[in-house]
Amino acid sequence: MSTKSGEDQLNVKYYNGKFDAYQRTYVIESLDKTALDVRYLYRFLDSYLEYLRRLSIGGVIKYIKLENLTEARIPLPPLPEQRKVVEILDKADELRAKRRAALAQLDTLTQSIFLDMFGDPTTNPKGWPQEDLKTFFFFRTGKLDSNAAEPGGKYPFFTCAQENFQIDTFAFDCEALLLAGNNANADYSVKYYKGKFNAYQRTYVITLQDERNSYAYARFVLEHKLAELKRISKGTNTKYITLELLNRMRVPVPPTELQERCEKVVTQVNQHKTANLTTASKFDTLFASLQHRAFQGDLWLGSDEASEVVHEFGR
Repeated sequence: MSTKSGEDQLNVKYYNGKFDAYQRTYVIESLDKTALDVRYLYRFLDSYLEYLRRLSIGGVIKYIKLENLTEARIPLPPLPEQRKVVEILDKADELRAKRRAALAQLDTLTQSIFLDMFGDPTTNPKGWPQEDLKTFFFFRTGKLDSNAAEPGGKYPFFTCAQENFQIDTFAFDCEALLLAGNNANADYSVKYYKGKFNAYQRTYVITLQDERNSYAYARFVLEHKLAELKRISKGTNTKYITLELLNRMRVPVPPTELQERCEKVVTQVNQHKTANLTTASKFDTLFASLQHRAFQGDLWLGSDEASEVVHEFGR
C-alpha cells in the first residue's frame, strides 16, 4: 500500500489479510501472483519512495497522482528470484531494525539514570532546592532569519526546525543549550552544542550562570519542562515561548557533585550511542545500496551467494 503524502509522510506498507484503508491511501495488488510477488512489489516501492517524493505536488499537504504509480517500471525477474531479493532485503532490514532498537534502549537508559538520581523535575520528589530559570540560566537569542542557512557551511546554524543546518559565519563560541522559540505544533526541542555556531532570531541560546552546574542535567530539566512549555506557549497558528514565560519557571537544583557524577555516567552511555549511530548510518547506506542493486538485477543470486550478501551487510 502506498499512501499520499501529508507533510512528507509518504510511505509504503505490506499487509496480507483483511483490512480497511483511508480514502487517500492507494491499495496496490498483483494482478498475476504467478508473475509478481506482492512482497517484491513492496520492496520495489520502498526503494521508489525518494523518486515519488520528487514527483509529489501541493503546498503544505503533498500528494502523488495515480499515474506516478501506474507509470513506474518494475524489473520483473522470475518468481523464485523475486523471492530471493525479498529474503535478502528482509534480513538486511531486520538488522537495521535491531540497531534502531538498540539506540532506543540507550535513550531509555539515559532517562532512567537521570530519573533515578534526580527524580522527576516536574514534581521534585527528592526535595531539591529550586531556582527560577532566570537565575539558573542566561538567555540570549540568535539574530538571523531562518533562511540564512548556507548548504555546506562551516558552522552549525540552529533554527526552530528539528534538523540542523549550516552557515559560513558564527556569532557564538561557547557551550550552550538551544531551545526553539516557536513551532507550529509547540513541539519544542532542546539541543546541546559546544563550539562555534550561529542561531535563528527565534532560537534561545541558553548558558549556565553557575558553571559548576552540569549541561547534561540542565538539558534533562528543560526536556522534562517541554510539556509545560507546550501548555503555556502563546499564539494560534504558530506557538511561541516568551522570555517572560521562561523566567517564571522553576527548576530543582541538586548538588553539583551529584550532577557531575551523573554526567560522567551519561557521557559513557552517549559514547556507546555515538558508535551505534555510526553503525546505523552505515547500515542505512548499505541498505540503500542493496535496494539499488536488487532492482538492477545484481541480487538475483543463488542461495549461497544471497546468504553471503546478508552476512557482509551484518558485519
